[in-house]
Amino acid sequence: MDFFKNIFSSNKKQSKIEFGVKLVVNNEINPAREKLKKATILKNEKKYDEACKILKEAFSLKGSNDLMIKERLRLPMYLQLANKNDEGWRILNELNVKFVDVFSQAEIANQMRIFLQKEKKYTQAILFSIWSICKEVERDRCNIRGSVEFADQLASNKRKYKFHQDDNIEKVYGKTPKGNPITDYNYKIFVDRINDNISVDGVSYRILPLLKKLNKDKLLPSLSKSISEYLNSSKVYNLNKIGEVINEILLKEDNTF
Repeated sequence: MDFFKNIFSSNKKQSKIEFGVKLVVNNEINPAREKLKKATILKNEKKYDEACKILKEAFSLKGSNDLMIKERLRLPMYLQLANKNDEGWRILNELNVKFVDVFSQAEIANQMRIFLQKEKKYTQAILFSIWSICKEVERDRCNIRGSVEFADQLASNKRKYKFHQDDNIEKVYGKTPKGNPITDYNYKIFVDRINDNISVDGVSYRILPLLKKLNKDKLLPSLSKSISEYLNSSKVYNLNKIGEVINEILLKEDNTF
């Protein structure tokens, strides 16, 4: 299996960005989603090949553009159940290239980790466990930018319309670069989640179960520390670099990546 095929394409400029979540603004029955329901029934009956066929049909129907990325990620997992692992991994890579918004990327990276873990490829699963942290951090940084922009716009509107409000009415969770107060509680959630994810404890929590599968949990302190240092020191994350950090500690003799 080519683990890195098309992985890095998501970091390149895209002429068209497709998002994994779209809202349906009417009450019409979505034929694609109806197919998904049928596929779920077949999967529960362990008719995996038939379920995969129905999913593929669903993605070609009218209304398939309204499907969420979580729904699209069912196909590679169903293919894995049908013992079509290579095809499932290929679909994951295709989704990774097509849906490049930060929200979809976080979902896809985590599903790649799950896929590899189910194949008992625990070393590669560690790599994608860390990669999913990277994508979650990128998502939350995007959310933080949204909170900052909202705070600046709110302050601008107050000045424009001469609206005065007691600053003590709302709790302030931070300041924008322009000095405006951030009163959005979600801002604190995003900041706290990033800090937790990139901490030594946060990394340890993600990779400990996988290290145990490899009988290498004694390497947890050193590996978690090295990964945390990388996550804290880098603004742009690189899958190859993460592999190098892991190799240095985990795979000194058997360089898998």
